[in-house]
Amino acid sequence: MTAQTPQDSQSNDRRAENVLQLSSDPNETPWHLSVWTWFWGGLLACGLPMLVIYFSRMWRLTHYQYFPFAILAVLWLAWTRSDRRFYPPMSWISITCVSLGGIALVGGWSLRSPWMVAIAFFFFAAGCLNVMRGPLDKSLLALALPLALLVRLPLGYDSLIVLWLQPITTQLSSLLIDVAGVPHAVDNNVIQLVNRDLFVAEACSGIQSVFTLAFLSTLLIAVYRRRLWLAPFYLVIACVLAVAGNVLRVTTVAVVDHALGWDWAEGWSHDLLGYLTLGISALFLISFDRLITSVLHPTGEAIVASKSNPIIRIWNACVDDGSLENAADAYYRAGMTSHAPVTINRSPRILSMINVAQSQTVLFAIALISLSFLGVTTVRAFSVERMQFEGGAGMFVDGLIIEPNNGEIESYGTAFDLSDRLTSRDGENPILGRNSDVWSYSTPTQDDGRLTGQFVMSQTYQGFHELCLCYENKDWELLNRDLRDPTPAGDVESDVPLAYAVFRTPQGGRGHLWYASITESGKQPHPPARPGRLGSRFADAFDATSDVSEPVMMLQIWVTSADPLEPSSLEKVTEDFALLRGRIAERVRELNSTKTVAPQTIPPANNAAETTPSDADESEEA
Repeated sequence: MTAQTPQDSQSNDRRAENVLQLSSDPNETPWHLSVWTWFWGGLLACGLPMLVIYFSRMWRLTHYQYFPFAILAVLWLAWTRSDRRFYPPMSWISITCVSLGGIALVGGWSLRSPWMVAIAFFFFAAGCLNVMRGPLDKSLLALALPLALLVRLPLGYDSLIVLWLQPITTQLSSLLIDVAGVPHAVDNNVIQLVNRDLFVAEACSGIQSVFTLAFLSTLLIAVYRRRLWLAPFYLVIACVLAVAGNVLRVTTVAVVDHALGWDWAEGWSHDLLGYLTLGISALFLISFDRLITSVLHPTGEAIVASKSNPIIRIWNACVDDGSLENAADAYYRAGMTSHAPVTINRSPRILSMINVAQSQTVLFAIALISLSFLGVTTVRAFSVERMQFEGGAGMFVDGLIIEPNNGEIESYGTAFDLSDRLTSRDGENPILGRNSDVWSYSTPTQDDGRLTGQFVMSQTYQGFHELCLCYENKDWELLNRDLRDPTPAGDVESDVPLAYAVFRTPQGGRGHLWYASITESGKQPHPPARPGRLGSRFADAFDATSDVSEPVMMLQIWVTSADPLEPSSLEKVTEDFALLRGRIAERVRELNSTKTVAPQTIPPANNAAETTPSDADESEEA
């Protein structure tokens, strides 16, 4: 063995210095002067004006009010786990995220859609987190999962989830209430106690716990570095636990009302009960996480032993999240780390591109482009609010199915009164649609009182228009929605059910909505069982009894009250609405039998009204 000469020592030092320079190239520039800091910062900030509009709208939705905690949690985890530097998008995941984010951003600009800008923000954040790394993480992509829940579900499906979960909650709650010995009856999603009706949506606060637990499940995956393929299982368990928590809330409200006479469906006691059941569900979610780590854990074999076993390698690659490590594995990894040579994954061409990109000229160009994008977003953001007055473009067809003569619709009322007709045409009152007629509605009750509301006729739609979503956009909370079979009234067709929904305001007021449709040929279509825009279209496509291709007009009666209506009053309004629907359908058929032309041309409006909400808020993107 020969002794090392000074020349050999200097040569080794130069090689080590060259390797060190290559391996630490991205770290030589301060983070605030790095081009990639400006690159990712510009992408994340270019949609800020529309994001402000988007998040301000989300804050009005109770089930999305966790989003500030999601953003803060991701920022804190990214700050504590990363080396606090930004890197170029060189992986296929980051490149795909940047591309999809750019497409969504351009779509948000062209459609003036804050929702699409929020999608772009998620993709940009996911691409940035994918290339970020830290001492214990090769990538921070898992931190993007909580941000995915910042994007509101399209087509109003976040609001419709409550209608899918309500029947399950009602039946399970009824079972537990039976076990508790509380006398009750079940009518759709209403639990009828001895002295009150308990709406399931009212007792369990809708879908707030579903989205909150879904957020907590993604946060568990991010905090404990679970494998991303486990995310669907965590979300399913979160939904199951949310239903279980709501069942516990409804049962508790019913038992307390029966045993003690206390109303826990409203007020601070209702909120406290909600937080308690949410906490119990969260504890069960953490317990599920511990169960996953107990069942799906890596084998205890050391790396040296598992190196020759492909089954062990595949299993460990799928389930090893780094939370468990064998002592022999740790010793082996430490030895490999200390003796392994430094490897450079970047090609010389990429390195030269990165070096050129660190110049002040490129930094200035990126900053200028980012400011330009920010300016475009700001300009488009100022026109977002005008979308609600466009009347839901694309939902209407030209012309009228029927133009009622003065006093014609009013003459249909024998057991009720219609008066004070107000008419709007050509989108003059977009809250009610493109063409609408409104009457004041009044009907007697059994206690010699009068029940008042509004009867609205809106036209002409491409298909059945779900009005529940319109009222929810006006901050009415949907409690229940079902189909009702009207009692026969005279010679009017009444075998087709109509849709009925109950709403409430934060102040405790109630809103009752009866609505149905009439086609251009005078038919009375069966309302969809579920109020989903996309789902109902798919269902109607396979329903031979539906007329989804024929234009329709929407009819509705809207009644507000401080207290729940008596069953006799509900039945009376249902009969009145069925009578109106039948008479108007007969009139449309009479017009079709005498005319063969297209729908009537739109006459000039005589007045306009701003009353019950309808389609304009529907056009507000999710």
